[in-house]
Amino acid sequence: MATEALKKLWKNEYFQTAFTIAIIFMIVFGFYFGSQIILGTEYPALAVASGSMLPTLNIGDLIIVQKVDPAKITADKFTGDVLVFRDPRNPSKLIVHRAVKIENKGSYFLITTLGDNMYGEKDQFSPWNSSLLIGKVVARVPYVGNLPLFFHSERNMYVFLMVVLIIIAILMLPFGFNGEEKTSEEKRQLVEIDLSLIYFFAINFLIIGLLIFSLWGAFTFWQPGASPPQDVTLFGMYADWDFHEKFSSEAYLSYGFMTYRIDCQVNNGTRLGIPTFAWFQLLILILILFDAWKATNFVNKGKQTGKISSD
Repeated sequence: MATEALKKLWKNEYFQTAFTIAIIFMIVFGFYFGSQIILGTEYPALAVASGSMLPTLNIGDLIIVQKVDPAKITADKFTGDVLVFRDPRNPSKLIVHRAVKIENKGSYFLITTLGDNMYGEKDQFSPWNSSLLIGKVVARVPYVGNLPLFFHSERNMYVFLMVVLIIIAILMLPFGFNGEEKTSEEKRQLVEIDLSLIYFFAINFLIIGLLIFSLWGAFTFWQPGASPPQDVTLFGMYADWDFHEKFSSEAYLSYGFMTYRIDCQVNNGTRLGIPTFAWFQLLILILILFDAWKATNFVNKGKQTGKISSD
């Protein structure tokens, strides 16, 4: 009896949605806290709040930070590691700049840094003690850091994670009517098909729109969480490439799996960019999987109603 009740409960689409969201919730938060262990730092993901590292890092980028041994830091004006460290004057504040010089002082290192959008030989924090080092930036994810910045919590990713879960929940809500109190089974099936088609085309339109934006789009808005508060622009990959060229004589775009990187030719040297998450590749994958999922559901329903032959 209990087994039958559980089977009936599992067949309920709303229960399946709630169960799936709960699993996603655990995976997302497990990934965030697990990344602290894997990357070896308490700050594995941070939101960029200032423009001192433009165009390499844009305001609102989410940067992925990995622990690094100071002895293994590369320090150079063009190819130096991009580091996250505590402000020597205010240790509760985190800074992200490029390492341009490092000195071994025996028991510690003195590190000199400079923002890519700054002039001179060093920033106002340098040289600083390696005990202030948090880690080096190994990747950036455009856009998503704007949410925690907007809520004035650049180190707190919970807001972003909850928004992701809400969006997933909306996308997974069942469309159609499964109740048995219908005057016409045929009419019910027609309503389900109509709503499914609307849902299918709406999601495809949304994904394709985001895909186009992730390549060529640019959107400017007021970001109160920036330091100082200012207009911030979200760039698609090719728009980001054009933006980099405004800071250099030439910018070079290269691709990788789920990533791209933009290097800049500046002052007789090539300044290395940061591997950047390629939203367009993810969106293409999501589009393919979503359409395949809906097509499979359509075929299965057709077989169940006898409208599609299984031969």
